[in-house]
Parts: sequence; structure tokens; C-alpha cells
Amino acid sequence: MSDSTPPGGRARLSQERSRVRRDQLITAAATLFAEGGTKAVTHRSVSEAADVPLATVSYYFASIEQLVDVVFSQTLTSWNETWSALQPEPGTVLTPDDVGAIFERLVVEHTSTTAAQRMQVYLATFARPHLMDDLHAMRANVGASMISLVQAAGVKDSIECVRALSVLYTGALVSITDPSDDIASVAALLRRQVVRVLEDGLRTSS
Repeated sequence: MSDSTPPGGRARLSQERSRVRRDQLITAAATLFAEGGTKAVTHRSVSEAADVPLATVSYYFASIEQLVDVVFSQTLTSWNETWSALQPEPGTVLTPDDVGAIFERLVVEHTSTTAAQRMQVYLATFARPHLMDDLHAMRANVGASMISLVQAAGVKDSIECVRALSVLYTGALVSITDPSDDIASVAALLRRQVVRVLEDGLRTSS
């Protein structure tokens, strides 16, 4: 039986299969990195985790370093996009508990593996100068989003509150990298602490 798929359709199918295969490799490398750092990401380990032939890794990526760079860049971009979506519209009014609920949701959406990946990428990027622009952009955007949330809650002097919230948020992510830690409990505790920080900020502002 002849293939009735038009040439253009075959090309699109091939491109889609290529994209899916490349994404499989990136996902496998991200998981391996979260579990064991860069030393855990090798041609063989990635191919086995993605269930593809060994040569596939070299076909899509010139080196393991390039693959790790892609994992880092995508992680930072995802982090950036997550916080961008949290910036409230101008004129939005939030309560301290509204902001606490946002922070709680940010933690609950993680697994121990994804939290470990983000924290390890964040720290390891400092040793990759060519990715520092991505890192600085992410940090600036997270800070701007936190400031917007704090100000929407009515806190005028937002800088100290943002510093406190940054420490609390980072501490919660570090905590849930331990698979034995209950993510929901950590997230609920973070919510209460965020509310307390904002209420203190409101009292100081009044």
C-alpha cells in the first residue's frame, strides 16, 4: 500500500516526532540532574532514562554540556514565566491571606524532584557565565512580581517585606526537596508566615 500522506504532511510529522524526541531527552536530563547533579547527566544515563538509542543524544545535542545548558535555560524561563503570571493588574487590591494563598499554591504545585531541579539549577547557573543574563532576568522578574503583590496588599515599604518573603519562599523550596517532607504542610506553613510578614508590614506602614 502506497503512502498517501502528502510530502508536506510527512515533513510536519517528522518535525513533530523530532520535537517530541528532543523534549524526551531534555526531560530525562532534567530529572537526572535533579537527582544527582551534572555528574548524573551522561549520554548513557540520558538515553536509558528517555528509552532511546545511545546515539540519539548526540544526534540532537552537540554535547552533554549543551543539553545541560538547555535544561538550565528552560528551567529559568519556566520560573520566570510562573512569576510573570502572578503580577497583579494595576489597581488590584489583595489581602495578606490572598498573597499567602499565592505562595502556598506555588509550593503545592511542586514535587520534591521539580523543587530540587529548580534549586540546583539556580545554584549551578552561577558557575555558567553564559547563562548569567537568564539568571539575572529571572531574579529581577521574581523580585518585581513580589513587590507588586506586596504593594497590592497595601504595604508601602515593600523592600523589607520582599526580602523576608524571598527567604521564606526559598526555604520552603529547599525543605520540600526532601521527599520525606510533606509538601502540603510546608506550603500551609509558608502561607501563614507570608500572612504574618505582610500584617507586620501593614502595621509598620500605618
